[in-house]
Amino acid sequence: MTSPADQAEAPLSPAAAQLSAALQARADRVTVSRATLIAAFHAALPGAANGEKARSTLATLLYEIAEHGIIGLPTSRAKWDAGRPALPEQVRIPSAPPVRSSPRQQVSWRPELDWAYKTRLTASQTQDLRAFNRWFRDTHSRPDRRAALPLRERSYEIFRNEKRLDMLITGALFAPGRLTLEQLATYREPPPLAHRRLGNGDTMLVVENSDTYATLRDLLKPAPGRIRYIAFGSGRAFEASVEHITELPDIHRIVYYGDLDAEGIAIPARASINGAQHGLPAIEPAAALYRLLLAHEPTAGDNIASERAHSLTAWLPEEHRLAAHALLTKGQRLAQEATNRNELSIAPDWR
Repeated sequence: MTSPADQAEAPLSPAAAQLSAALQARADRVTVSRATLIAAFHAALPGAANGEKARSTLATLLYEIAEHGIIGLPTSRAKWDAGRPALPEQVRIPSAPPVRSSPRQQVSWRPELDWAYKTRLTASQTQDLRAFNRWFRDTHSRPDRRAALPLRERSYEIFRNEKRLDMLITGALFAPGRLTLEQLATYREPPPLAHRRLGNGDTMLVVENSDTYATLRDLLKPAPGRIRYIAFGSGRAFEASVEHITELPDIHRIVYYGDLDAEGIAIPARASINGAQHGLPAIEPAAALYRLLLAHEPTAGDNIASERAHSLTAWLPEEHRLAAHALLTKGQRLAQEATNRNELSIAPDWR
């Protein structure tokens, strides 16, 4: 289970960062309309916005962005539509600062930043763009300085602050048509994905927590069936480390087993969105393992509003959605460790 401190420190998933930047670039007032929200979604993630799961993808990303305090979702049910999962009629940009025009004569922007001349910028954005401007100026004839670096190394080089780019890539400066990581010769390095090969099948099983990973690894090793690899998701790290699956051959199916709580269900849903952008198949729930887990006595968890619970449980198989929705809205959770080694050793059906 991800702690509140971990949640605050964890960066937005890649897709959520793209949507956040596109949304903020269109936010010239505190309240952002549904039409603006949809336009930002299509600009940031055209493939996802036109896909068959567009509604659930957008809902998943909006909740994630809201959990980071970047937007505020409506508290009144009347301001959500009637779809499943429900989508807001509007969102708020908390403490949206006033904007002002950036005078052409104030800064001579490099060609990479020509768009800044006709963009309304805050004082803070102007200050950040000045730093980018200096970097573009100082490196334009230095190919060695523009050799690719990981995001935090490039951030330190430009700002003397290794985390500054982490914050900026979710904002308006990185909206479509503005700054890109490619221009800055940098990239988000996904965390490693610890995994073990078990067999010759076409499936990877990803397990959220380390003890359950070790249990399933040992129990599956003698007879892995379709499982080619088993991987340790390491909580929210999997939202980005999912990209590494593209490096493994012959994986045509990815199944996931995690905790039954808000974060445990959101992780694979967000990872699936990121994986799709890299050509990976949708991440499926390990249905039989969740069936075993739901037979256990729940413990106390966070109380989740009904609409949020509907959005979360959309990722689960239909047979488990009602039970999981009831669990979340009653303020309960089930840790995957409840299905321990002893139970899995004798339970016949989960394989």
